[in-house]
Amino acid sequence: MSINALQIDCRFLDALSDAILIYDKDLTILYASGPAAEILGIERETLMLKNCKDIFGEDFSDEIQPHSILETKISEIKRKVKVTKIVTPDNFNILIISPGPVIEEQDILEGIVGVSKKMKEVFELIKISARSDAPTLITGETGTGKELVAEAIHKLSSRKENPLVKVNCSALPENLLESELFGYKKGAFTGADKDKPGKFEIANKGTLFLDEIGDLPLSLQPKILRAVEKGEIEKLGETKPIKVDVRIISATNKDIEKEVSEGKFRADLYFRISVFRIHIPPLRERKEDIIPIAELVLEKISKKYGLGRKFLTKRAIEELMEWDYPGNVRELENIIERAYFMSKTKNISEDVIREHKKLSKAIKNNNLNNGKNGEEEKTRENASDKLKSKSEIEKEKILESLIKHGSISKAAKELNMSRVTIWRKMKKYGIEWK
Repeated sequence: MSINALQIDCRFLDALSDAILIYDKDLTILYASGPAAEILGIERETLMLKNCKDIFGEDFSDEIQPHSILETKISEIKRKVKVTKIVTPDNFNILIISPGPVIEEQDILEGIVGVSKKMKEVFELIKISARSDAPTLITGETGTGKELVAEAIHKLSSRKENPLVKVNCSALPENLLESELFGYKKGAFTGADKDKPGKFEIANKGTLFLDEIGDLPLSLQPKILRAVEKGEIEKLGETKPIKVDVRIISATNKDIEKEVSEGKFRADLYFRISVFRIHIPPLRERKEDIIPIAELVLEKISKKYGLGRKFLTKRAIEELMEWDYPGNVRELENIIERAYFMSKTKNISEDVIREHKKLSKAIKNNNLNNGKNGEEEKTRENASDKLKSKSEIEKEKILESLIKHGSISKAAKELNMSRVTIWRKMKKYGIEWK
C-alpha cells in the first residue's frame, strides 16, 4: 500500500477525537492524524515518514504496553503523552495518543512549578522554613511568586489550620496601615465608633504575611520590631500591650540591604525579619520552568472554562523560550491565557507571543529613549552653564531672587549680601528695579 493510498484511506480518522499515529515494522510513521500533530506539538507534514525514534527517542521499541507514558522532545523541551498500541492484520501498528501528565508530582509544590535545579533548591528551603517558626524573608523580582511561596510555607507548617493573613505594606497610606496592622479602640480618633482588631490579632496562632515590607514607613518599623521580638502589640487608643502568637513572613522586590545602608529601613528590624531567607530567581535564570508552567496554565484554563485542551506548537515553544520575561511568571501566565483565547484552533501558534514581545520591546525602547532624551537635555543644560561666565550666573541669581521676593531687601538677605552690595551689583549688571 502506498503512502498516498494510506492517507486517502485514513482521512476519516481526522474526524475522530482520538489522536492516531500509524507506523510500519521499521518504525516509520506512515500516517498522523490532525489531533496527533496537535498533542505532539509537531506539524503533521514534519511527522510523516519520520522514524518513531526521532519523535520518542532511541528507547522507543515495538513492544509498547497499553497506556504507556512516552516522552517527545521539542526544541529540547520534553512533553509526555500516553499511548496504546494496536496491531492491524496488515502488520501496521496504530498508536492511539492522549496527553500525558503535564508535570510530575515532584515538580510541583503547593501550586509552585519547579523542574529547574534553582527551583528545586527553593522547594527545599520552603520545607525547611515550614518546619520552624523563624521569621522568613522572601526576596525576588516582581511576578516571581513570592506570595505563593509564603502560602506554601504556611500550608506545610504546624500553623496550617489557623489563618494566613496578608497585608500589602505599599497599598495603604501610613495612618491607615497602622490601624490596619494593630487595630484601634473605640474613640481612638474621629469615626472610631467601635473596637477594631488589627491584622496581628486576626492572625493570632497563624501566619502574618507582610508583602512589600521594603515600603514600610520608618515610623511604623519600631512597632513591627516590637511585635516580632516580644510578641506584643499596642492598639491605637490603648496603652496596655496585647500578647499575640504570630509567625511573620515578609517579602520584598527591593534591594533590602541597600535600603538599610541608606537609612530607609531599620537594620535591627531587617535582622529580625530575615532569620531565614528565601530568594526566588527570575524566570530568565530558570528557563527549564517556562514550558511546564505554560502547560499547567493551559490545563487550568481548559478546566476552568470547559473549552477543551489546547496545545503549544513547536514554533510557539521556541518563541516562549527566547523571551526574558521582565514580568516573570505573572507575565508568562498572561501571555498563555491571552494566546489560549485568541487561538481559533487547538493549536496555539506563535503569533500572539510574537505580538506580545514586539509590544514589550517597543515600550522598553520608548522608556529608554525618554530617559536618554532627559539625560541629553540635562547634559546640554550643564554644558550651557559651563559656558556662562561667573558674572552672567551671578546676574541671573540676582534677577531670580528679585522676581521671587519682589523686594531688594529680601533678595539681599537670601543671597547673603548687604543692601549696598546688591545695589552696586545691580548697577554693574544694568538691572533696573522699581
